[in-house]
Amino acid sequence: MKKTDHEIVLEPIDRNNFRKLFRMELRPEQHTYVTPPRWTLARCYVRLFGDNFEHLPHLIRAGDEIVGYATTVCDPNSPENYWIDDIMIAAEHQGKGYGRAAMVKVLKMIAARYPRCQAVQLTCFRTNTNAAALYTSLGFEPTGGVDEEFGEPNYKLSGAALAKFRK
Repeated sequence: MKKTDHEIVLEPIDRNNFRKLFRMELRPEQHTYVTPPRWTLARCYVRLFGDNFEHLPHLIRAGDEIVGYATTVCDPNSPENYWIDDIMIAAEHQGKGYGRAAMVKVLKMIAARYPRCQAVQLTCFRTNTNAAALYTSLGFEPTGGVDEEFGEPNYKLSGAALAKFRK
């Protein structure tokens, strides 16, 4: 079985596995694309975006290997405030299809967990053209808005493009 055939599992980060998050590295030129692992966990712990949001950090597992992490920040009482705050595939696992498989798994998790969700949003750095291509291939569209923290473009998945992840 090829590695890309493995089922992706989102494993909630807790006191038993959080150190695995800290061992992950990006390629040097990618360091500005995603919050460093320790910061992403801190952002969840302090509930950076507010108490009305659920801050959910997950390890991304493929078989027995941890290949990345994802953090979602969602307001279950809102129709459109559902964000993929961070998603990272570790350098040694990039280019093997894990990013796409992880995005699909995260989108399905959001759609299943939050029935009121009508849109999923994210920010993508302009220079991260590989990620932007992945997001648009999944149905995300640029909103024309920019992230307040980084000044980078926001993307949104909604309507029929989101509905396909509810199945």
